[in-house]
Amino acid sequence: MRIVQSLETINVNTDDISLFCYLKDLITKNFSKVVGRKNKIFSFFEESEIPQRRYFLKLLDKKYCQFSNEGIENLKEAHFKTFRLNFEQGNALKPMLSIEIDFGGKNIFMRLSSNEKLFVSYMRNYFKEHFDSYDEGTFIFALKYQNESTFELFELFASESEHLRYCVDFKINSKDYKEWRQGIHSRENVRWKFDALAKLFGNYFSTLECTPQNDLSEIRQKYLVLVKLYHPDFQYNKSSIERAYCREQFEKIQIAYDNLKALYRNNT
Repeated sequence: MRIVQSLETINVNTDDISLFCYLKDLITKNFSKVVGRKNKIFSFFEESEIPQRRYFLKLLDKKYCQFSNEGIENLKEAHFKTFRLNFEQGNALKPMLSIEIDFGGKNIFMRLSSNEKLFVSYMRNYFKEHFDSYDEGTFIFALKYQNESTFELFELFASESEHLRYCVDFKINSKDYKEWRQGIHSRENVRWKFDALAKLFGNYFSTLECTPQNDLSEIRQKYLVLVKLYHPDFQYNKSSIERAYCREQFEKIQIAYDNLKALYRNNT
């Protein structure tokens, strides 16, 4: 027996026909949303069936302990997942690959249990422009958030327990993922608001010869250069027309910097 979990499913793979029939009977008798074929069966979450789903998981955990001498991970959180029971001949079972998933900044880090070059190539092609790096020393495959499709691709990838010729066990903390995703959304919303306001402040960026891609420290450096260039105290040897022009520019520069400073402090 092998237990493989993804974001949405808990997969039970076995080549023991008696165990398969036993679990299949339990599923069909106790759960309403059940579909399947002769050697594969799915049981989808139904809120009214939480007590019996938890009981089934406890029984499954007991069977798994007898087989592997270890319990099912995240058992308390697994009752809401889709149960998937598979019967496969012993020589047809696919090699196992474990992937531990972590999150940081704008990246998803997936640590493979071994350096499977074929699988890494498959992942690169699967994620394409979302791929960031792969470290052959640590077996860490990194994805960089690009847009909403990054979430969609990752969730689709992690929801499948079979990729290529591998049976993949994704070790992921659903709470950590939700918090990381919410954090990305929050930062993106702030950035969207900043970009919208920056368009309204276009004249101020032009005055300081900057763009919204510059950070506040870069804008301040440009401001200090321009202030020194147009400051009235340094224009005493120029004509009255030139002094008037420099004073006007100096005031524009001051207004532009004050407004951009407020923009950055309130929206970044």
